Parts: sequence; structure tokens; C-alpha cells
Amino acid sequence: MPSSHNLPEYENVHEEFTWDELYEAADWNAPDELNIAHEVCDRHAENKEKVALYQVGEDGELTTMTFWELAEATNRFANVLESLGIEQGDRVFSYMPRIPEHYVALVGTLKRGAVFGGVNERFGPDGISYRLADCDAKAIVTTPENRDTVADALEDAPTVEHVIVVSDDGTGIRTGDVSYRGEMETASREYEPAATSGEDDALLYYTSGTTGLAKGVRHKHRWVTGVAATQKYAVDLQEGDCYWSTGDLGWLTGPINTLGAWFWGTALFTYEGEFDPETWADLLDTYPVTVLFSVPTAYRMLREHQEVLEDVSLDLRHALSIGEPLSAGVVEWGEETLGVTIHDTYGQTETGNMIVNNYPTMEIRPGSMGKPLPGIEADIVDPETGEVLEPGETGEIAQRGDYPCFFAEYWEKPEKTADCFVDGPDGEWYLSGDLAHKDEDGYIWFEGRADDVILSSGYRIGPFEVESSLGEHEAVAEAAVVPKPHRERGNIVKAYIVPSEDTTTSEDLKEEIKAHVRDELSAHEYPRAIEFREELPKTVTGKIRRTELQDEVEEEAEAA
Repeated sequence: MPSSHNLPEYENVHEEFTWDELYEAADWNAPDELNIAHEVCDRHAENKEKVALYQVGEDGELTTMTFWELAEATNRFANVLESLGIEQGDRVFSYMPRIPEHYVALVGTLKRGAVFGGVNERFGPDGISYRLADCDAKAIVTTPENRDTVADALEDAPTVEHVIVVSDDGTGIRTGDVSYRGEMETASREYEPAATSGEDDALLYYTSGTTGLAKGVRHKHRWVTGVAATQKYAVDLQEGDCYWSTGDLGWLTGPINTLGAWFWGTALFTYEGEFDPETWADLLDTYPVTVLFSVPTAYRMLREHQEVLEDVSLDLRHALSIGEPLSAGVVEWGEETLGVTIHDTYGQTETGNMIVNNYPTMEIRPGSMGKPLPGIEADIVDPETGEVLEPGETGEIAQRGDYPCFFAEYWEKPEKTADCFVDGPDGEWYLSGDLAHKDEDGYIWFEGRADDVILSSGYRIGPFEVESSLGEHEAVAEAAVVPKPHRERGNIVKAYIVPSEDTTTSEDLKEEIKAHVRDELSAHEYPRAIEFREELPKTVTGKIRRTELQDEVEEEAEAA
């Protein structure tokens, strides 16, 4: 256990911190010369025994990869991309589970100087094709199990020239595909990382589409110094840590915690499969995980099934959470059962990082997201005037956009980018769209979205996309979705549906509609509860009154 923490005293460090400290921690002459792949991989490869990744497959088999092995594999992958004609700045996407090759593709793409983007496996063909087509992606890396889904997506993504398939035995590779194994075997193990600067594009991740179509969020190579700061101060990584960040590389949280940890040479642990209380308990018992970073749903479900932890020997010294507010009850449970205080954090795809956190040496106020990361100016402002509000007043969480991990812009959407900012009396603020207030001591307390976003199991779900999908079903005349409180998931999506004329409603129809949305959008967006109505409440201008439906569903949840 560490005898000291990386952030000994919050206020002084926050006041005196400069980003030069993080740039100086890089190996190259950052920010003028900066390549993420070198900083998170190659510079740690001299010690051939230093472990980068412990990966456990769904079959329980452990794969260990050192930084030296990661450097060689990513060199080979960069050479494969170059041989395929992938140039610096081209977009390469992944659609894969948490397997070692996924991490190789991430770092190898950055080493080539290309731009990496991930799509979570919960998305179906439409979600994939939209992202690929929007940014004119050149390649996608996937697995045999996902090849059919990718094929459907590519019908509407004509710019994709290469499908790289990670197949152990050759199955799932179609004519014209690139065999990951075959190409990697013959590729050179030597590669000089692209001579990028901090201002070159590195990552392109899409928002959840909460207020319309998903937007591509551009992050530059300087991004890595911002996430390194969070891993140092909030995650408090120490020499010898084994860090389990349960985030998937299909969401930006995955690269944030992976590459932020590797910047400091910390060993990462990952599990290929999805959440299962018994499996997770066994993993925590078997492997010396010292730092755990997950979502509130996972902690709530572990609490719900805490009997699986009864005979588990834990090595945890620190735990963190992201995705939605963490209740005081879960924090208390963590202290009693896990032996650690679960620290809440906050960030967005646009902020590129967790930019408001609770820190190990700072007093924890359960329910609060904490305070801004050193080097970041964040506050609660009036979204109309940009004026900083007094403690206790509700406004939007806002930041100054001058820190390294802040996004460059939305991909080819300058107007959308400009709409995120407001001029205040003392300068420009980026508006997050999240409502909160601060207390007298500067702690920030989340209150909800300025729009109608639904937070479920750590995912941000927008009503617009779900309602649009519902409306495409022949049995649905009109639909509105709202969050319904749920013990394990925080919220689930509930849909109120006005059926089409002559439609006979039934439980079977509900299941059919659920399957329709799940297949078209993703496994986390479909409505888990459906109620048929003759009509929906509306304003005089014809807009659906979601607040009225929200009141009803909350009363329903309280009565349950």
C-alpha cells in the first residue's frame, strides 16, 4: 500500500499547477513533438519484463503482454496499415471485444499517425455505418463473430477500403478481407512512430446522440497529457498497481483509462466478457487488482449480489466510478464490503477525460462529483449569460477550453462546435449541457441534463434516437420515452406508445418492439418497459410533455 498519494493537498496543487509539468513528464519534446503511441508504449519497452496488459478471456485463460511485446506488436500493426495505404490522418475504426489485439490496434494506429475510433459492440449496423460514413473511415478492425454485422454496415459506408479480421483459424475472413494474423506474421517488427505534434489528430469518438445525431469528437495527441493528469491525481496510480478499468475501447472511457495508465507505465487488467457478479468476484479474488474503475451499475449489482464476495480476498486500495451520480448508499456499501471508498468522477467525450473528481486526500461528500482536476477551470454558470453562479444556484457545468484533453471540434460541424460556447463577463465557457450546483466549499453536485437525456447503467441515452426507432415499427403510431428509476441500472428506458390503427396490443407485441429497437440501435438503448396509451400528453404547440410522463413513472416506481 502506498505511504503517500500523488495529490498531497488539493487546493495548493490546483492553484499552482501548470500543464508544463505533464509535458515535461513526456519522453519527446512535448507538445511540439508528441506521439501517444511512443509515450504510452515504446518508452516503457526497454524493461522486457514490465507488464502492460493482463487479459482474461471469456474462457478464463490469461494472456500477459509486456510493454516490449506491445511495442513489437504495434510496430507490426503500424506496418500493416502503411502497407494498406493508410496515411497519417486517415480514420481507422474498431468493432471488437476486450481482446489483446484490440489494444494493439489502438496503439498501432496512433503509431502510424492515423486516427483511431472505436464502436461498442452494442451498436448494430446503422450505428456503425453512420460513424464510418460520417468521417470517411478507411479501415475497420473486427472479429469473425462481428463480421456479418460489419458487412451490413459497410453497405452504407462506401469509403471503407479494408476490413481487418482477427481470426485464429481463418474462419470469418471473406474474400478481399485482410487477415490480421497473416499480415502481422510477415510485417516488420521495426517501426519509427509518426513524427506527430500535440496538434495532430489522434482520436475520433462519437457522442451518444443524446440531442440528435451522434457527433464525431476530435482529440489531438496532446490529449494524452490531460488523461495522464487524471490517472495521476484522481486514480492515484502508484508503482506496482494492477489497474482494472472495466471500460470498453468502443467508448472513450476505455482509451482514457488505458492510455492514461500506460503513460505512467502501469499494468492494466481487463476481462473480455460482460459484467457478471460471480465472475467479477472470482477475478478480484484470483488477480491482485489494486485499483478498480467501473460504473455505478456494476457496483449496485455487486451490492445486490454481495454474497459472491463473502470468501473473496481483495487487494483493492482504491475504487472509482463514472457515468452517472453515485449514491451515498453505494459509497457506504463500498467502504463496508470492498474496504475502499468509491470515488465519483465526471467527464464527457468532449472534455476527453474525467475533469471533475473526488481525490484520495480530499474529504468525500457522498453524492458530489468532487472538484475540478488541477489544470482545469470549471464552474457552474448561467448558460444564457456565462456568469458564474453563487453556491446553491443551479446552472450548467462549464469549463474553459484551454486544457490538453479538451476536444478540437466536432467532425466537420463548426456550427455545432460554436453552439457549445457562451461568452461570459470574464471570457468564454464551454457548456456541458449538464445541470449542477456547487456548495460553499466548491464541491459540484450533479442535478441532471439540460435536455432529456436518460442515464442508464452508465450510458447516456437520448430520447430522440429511441423514439425515431420506435416510430419505424409498423405497430407504433407515436412514442415517447422517459427514464424509469431502477435499483440496479439507475434508470431504464420506458416507452409510452400510441399503437397504430387496428393494432392489437399484447405482451408479445411489446417484446417484438423491444427487439426491433435493440437490433436497430444497440443493446443499451431499447425500452425495457413499454406501456400502450390512447394518446400522449402534449403542449398547445403539439410537443410531447415528457415531464408529465416522467412524473407518472416516478410515482409508479415509488409505489412498486
